[in-house]
Amino acid sequence: MKIIKSIVALPFAFLILTLSSCSLDPIIADQGDTQIQDLSDLRTLMDGSYNLMVNYRYWGRNMIIAGEVRSDNTFSNGKSNRYPNWSKMDLNERNERVENLFNYAYASVANPNIILNDTDLDNKINQQNIQNKNYILGEAYAIRALAHFDLLRTFGQTYLNEGENLGVPYMLEFKGSQGNNVPRNTVEENQMQIYKDIAAAINAFKNAASSSYNGDKTRMSLDATYALQSRVGIYFKDYDYAYEGSKEIADKYPVTSAQNYVSYWASQTPGPASIFELEQNPTDNQGQNNIGYIYRGIKLGDIEVFRTLFDDAQFEVTDIRFSSEMIREDSGRLRNMGKYPATDESGHDNIKVFRIEEVILNHAEALFLKSTPQPAEALVYLNKIPENRNATSYATIGIDHILQERRKELLFEGFRLFDLARYNLDIKDMDPSTVNNHGLVEAGSYRFAFPIPRHEMDSNKAMKQNPGY
Repeated sequence: MKIIKSIVALPFAFLILTLSSCSLDPIIADQGDTQIQDLSDLRTLMDGSYNLMVNYRYWGRNMIIAGEVRSDNTFSNGKSNRYPNWSKMDLNERNERVENLFNYAYASVANPNIILNDTDLDNKINQQNIQNKNYILGEAYAIRALAHFDLLRTFGQTYLNEGENLGVPYMLEFKGSQGNNVPRNTVEENQMQIYKDIAAAINAFKNAASSSYNGDKTRMSLDATYALQSRVGIYFKDYDYAYEGSKEIADKYPVTSAQNYVSYWASQTPGPASIFELEQNPTDNQGQNNIGYIYRGIKLGDIEVFRTLFDDAQFEVTDIRFSSEMIREDSGRLRNMGKYPATDESGHDNIKVFRIEEVILNHAEALFLKSTPQPAEALVYLNKIPENRNATSYATIGIDHILQERRKELLFEGFRLFDLARYNLDIKDMDPSTVNNHGLVEAGSYRFAFPIPRHEMDSNKAMKQNPGY
């Protein structure tokens, strides 16, 4: 019997056909059975999902740039014609990079769904591998939650003033029973299913305490799932839920010191502050499409920093995040130099999906805003970041302080647009003289959401377009 062990092992032409509809309804299945026989099949399927995630079309570049170039942090100079329309926030249904993000996020869910819909795993996996089987189940639930959360943030109508409060189709099957006609769930339905998958992941990981996969930071884990819970809760302003995740790990990992900050980002292996990184190795070579090339590099370097950012974000000159190792003038352009520093075609920088500094900021915000607020403790956690960046601690805590610190600490990592959206803030016109300038984008504008790709609209008759497109 033929076994399909990984979607990414298929010829790329089949992959493109498969990705044409969010239903992911065959072409893949036409290549053979998708039955799992042993732990090796499980591991290969799950690792195939990571390979899709780290691709530049998803977390390897597009997901991160989606939160930066459409904000008040950076803009596209159009040097290689990458992201000028993202930067202007002037998009249509046929934007190739928007479609790539949509397709690859959904594709990364297909293998987890194959795993999660196999009801006979216990009979197929021998007894000594049960712990590893449970661990992979945890990974599958967690990746399914993360991918749909990313799709909701980029394509959903969560914080728009227009629309029908639509989220995205939440795919729970490899071969959808609805075929190609898959309607969008509501935002609330997406939220509840994400919560369910996170809870299932946590339970599976707890039942895998002796797994040989424990401790590998290049795979999802129990701690990474708690980090995801904190991120999800913060986005939905469900601060009690965010707190339940962040409290589990906020004191477990060390904050990177100012002395080690530059080297932490330059390291090709996960550092102490990392919770989950998508590994970039020679087989994942992104070539000139790697994220380092888009932030700088002779051949690309489309993404520049607004020159007014330093004053607008209120950086101090002593702050390591302000230093020339992290941000500086390069060939007449202000650049991100320290995060994803690889400038060769290997693109070997791991993608830091979850690190403790974000979780601590989530924890501080949750403490400050949960149903029983703890502002004094929230201030302690907020100050753990500037205390390790050669920056001044905050005397008091407020939403402005939290957002200011998030902007400085998470700069270039893809968070800014979503922070502005959830706090109903305008995207300021940072510099009208810049090319591909988006101008002032008012809070709640339809422009905060990407259009559903035209190919999906054509192939999925139940799909509804976002307002404005």
